[in-house]
Amino acid sequence: MGIRFGVGMGFVSYPALRDDFLFVESLGLERAWVADQYALPFAPDMPILEAWTALAALAVDTKRIRLGTMVTNVSTRNPAMLAKQVLTVDQISSGRVELAVGSGFYPEEHAYIGVEFPDLRGRSARLAEAVEILDRGLRGDHVTFTGTYFRLAEAPMHPAPIQRPRPPLYVAATVSASLRVAAHFGDAVVAIGGLDQEMGQSLTRFRERMSRLDEMCEAEGRHPASLRRCYVAGFANEPIFESNDSAADFIGRFAEAGATDFCFDLYNPEQPAFASLVTSHRIADRDTLARIVQDVLPEFC
Repeated sequence: MGIRFGVGMGFVSYPALRDDFLFVESLGLERAWVADQYALPFAPDMPILEAWTALAALAVDTKRIRLGTMVTNVSTRNPAMLAKQVLTVDQISSGRVELAVGSGFYPEEHAYIGVEFPDLRGRSARLAEAVEILDRGLRGDHVTFTGTYFRLAEAPMHPAPIQRPRPPLYVAATVSASLRVAAHFGDAVVAIGGLDQEMGQSLTRFRERMSRLDEMCEAEGRHPASLRRCYVAGFANEPIFESNDSAADFIGRFAEAGATDFCFDLYNPEQPAFASLVTSHRIADRDTLARIVQDVLPEFC
């Protein structure tokens, strides 16, 4: 299983987002993702684009790169409508869309739109229901589902996907309940490093989660290697991209611990709310990204 690399984009205007996607595509990288937030509590007036509308436009403006969200909060999306949005972008992109979902993080974001924010157990249960609906709906099936959080009655899921059996589905997971959902339904699990942690701490937590994930895959009768493991490198309390050596050390450690995919966050000057975090955890600019792609990534591909 080869290592795959992609880039996560921040909250910027559409022209800036499009230009960043085209730049990443020109570097030969396989994937680029947009964040999916309604609003951020620490910067509520930041002009954040709606992710799936933006992806529909990006699907037209790009030609080769695969694109999706990292990650969509299922608490703020009806899973049937989300499946419809993903299938639409699958059509527009000629089969290049990918979906990553999670259970939600910011209570304030839910309060903005009047959506319940249950405890972690409740959010994990809601994630499990949404992922089951998405797994079925993204195949182009009619879906009937009765759960605690969602109810569907013969919901038609058309158009049928270009990608078969369905577009790739990533599940962001931090606890046993969500890891179990990833093991059962996912094509990949997403692990996000802690912003308040040193790399060694993040690495230890990642190893522990992957060990639990292996056990859950085996309990599902699934070979652990069939589930890809995507590490979002945008959260690390160290300047991991400052030099080629530090970037290679970072990638090598997490690859050895089981990471098969990496998502690097690219800073854009239109993101003033994130400026203080550039040196600690984001790729500072396009030149740095190009250097890493040219000088570091070939060692791992």
